[in-house]
Amino acid sequence: MGAKRLPRWITRMFAWVPTNCPLLFPFYLSAQLSMTEEVYLSPHLPPAFDDYRIAYASDIHFGPYLGAERALDLHERLSQLQADLLILGGDYGATTEDGLALFDLLPPFDFPDGAVGALGNHDLTATQADIQALLQKMQQKGVQPLINDSISIVRDGQRLSIVSVDDIRMGQPDYTAAARKLQPQDFVLFAPHSPDVIPDLRASGAFTPHLTVCGHTHGGQVAIFGHSIHSSSKYRDRYLSGWKHEQGMDIFISNGVGTSLMPVRLGAPAQFHLITLRRG
Repeated sequence: MGAKRLPRWITRMFAWVPTNCPLLFPFYLSAQLSMTEEVYLSPHLPPAFDDYRIAYASDIHFGPYLGAERALDLHERLSQLQADLLILGGDYGATTEDGLALFDLLPPFDFPDGAVGALGNHDLTATQADIQALLQKMQQKGVQPLINDSISIVRDGQRLSIVSVDDIRMGQPDYTAAARKLQPQDFVLFAPHSPDVIPDLRASGAFTPHLTVCGHTHGGQVAIFGHSIHSSSKYRDRYLSGWKHEQGMDIFISNGVGTSLMPVRLGAPAQFHLITLRRG
C-alpha cells in the first residue's frame, strides 16, 4: 500500500483555501503549529545523558498544503530549541520530489550531536534515482538518513543509540540489520516513521528499544473524542497519538507538522517537540 493521493484538481482546489481565517476552523487549525515539551524518565538512561534534549519533527508534507514560509518557520523554531540532537520522522514532502524541494529550500541544520532522519511512505513515491537524490540532499543539509541502521552518540564511554528502519508500507524494514551495531549497554531510542512497525519489531526479537518515537498517523488529522475519522495506520487508533505503554515498550506518537489528503485538522493539532531524557 503506497501513499494515498487525491486527484490533482482536488488538491489544487484545497490548496487555495485560506488557512489564516479562523472562520474556516479545520483549515485554520491545520496551519497552527505548536511545540510540546515532553520529559521521558528512565532508570536505564546512562548518567552522561541525563537532561539530554532532542528536537523532533515528523510529517512535514511540504508541497501544495505547506509552503516555503511555514517550512522556514519550522526550521527556525527547531533551531531555537537548543537541543542536543534533531530527529526527523519522515514524510518530508507530499512526494519524493516535494521532499527534495524542501531540503533544497532549507538552510543546513546545526545541532551539537547532528541530525538524523527516517524515511516515510511519501518519501518513497518516485524512482530509485529520485530517492537517492533526496538522501544525498538530506546529507548535504546535515541530516543523516537512517534506513535499517543506527548511530551511536558516546559521552564518557556511555552510549545513546538511535535506530530506524525502512518504511513499512513502501520499503523493506530489516530489524536485524538495524540492530547490528547495537551493544548490550546502549540506551536505545527507536525512531521509525510509522508505529505500525512496532508489533513486527517485537515479533522479530532483534532488539528492544527503551523508547520509541514516531509519527505517520497525524493524530488521526481529524479525530473526534479520540477516534480518527480516517486512519493511516493498519492498527487504526491503537497508535493514534501521544504516549503509549505496550508490553514493556514506551512509545510516543507525534501528530506531525503537515497534512495529507486535505489541509484540515480537528482534534489533532499540528506539533513538533522538545523531548528531554532524564534518569530516574
